[in-house]
Amino acid sequence: MYSKLLMTLVFLGVALATIVAQDPNVNHFAKEGLSFDYPKGWALSDHSSPQMQFIELGQGDVTIRIRSPREYLKTPEKEAQAKKLVQDNYVNDFFNSVQQAGMSPKRSVVTTQIAGADAEGARVRAILGGAPGGLDSYYRIVSDRLINLSVIGSEKDVTKAAPAWDIIRNSIKVEPPPETKSTPKSAPTPKP
Repeated sequence: MYSKLLMTLVFLGVALATIVAQDPNVNHFAKEGLSFDYPKGWALSDHSSPQMQFIELGQGDVTIRIRSPREYLKTPEKEAQAKKLVQDNYVNDFFNSVQQAGMSPKRSVVTTQIAGADAEGARVRAILGGAPGGLDSYYRIVSDRLINLSVIGSEKDVTKAAPAWDIIRNSIKVEPPPETKSTPKSAPTPKP
């Protein structure tokens, strides 16, 4: 009798957790090993290529981008190279385009949390369209893949988008790399 009661309580607990976890105001994106939640009302577009997953979310004048090269990074050298290509070049290109438009961008180092751990980033700010704004771009290695998360907009719009930003950066996941099957080595044949 106790086992039936225990099983019923476990089942009810799982059912309740499932119901609570399904927020009707949140959508879920999951494709090719990358997944995250995002608020309803945000437009999502997938600009992925064979080399990189590139998801863009927008609402009003603010844009959140998620970029993740598909290559699994197995060495510190590969991680450094991916950071340079995906994070550093992206921030430099944004900085240079703002500067070439005749504005005076300022760059600073920032940090946040992505998938529950610290992520380094860069902030570029200038007066855009009469209001302060710019780019915050962060990166972190998750399950051997680089994740680049950025938000672009005016300070006012980025502040209003903070709840969406928090949902995305806290829920983002990357499936671990597929396990490689090792081929069994045959034992050397003994010499007669």
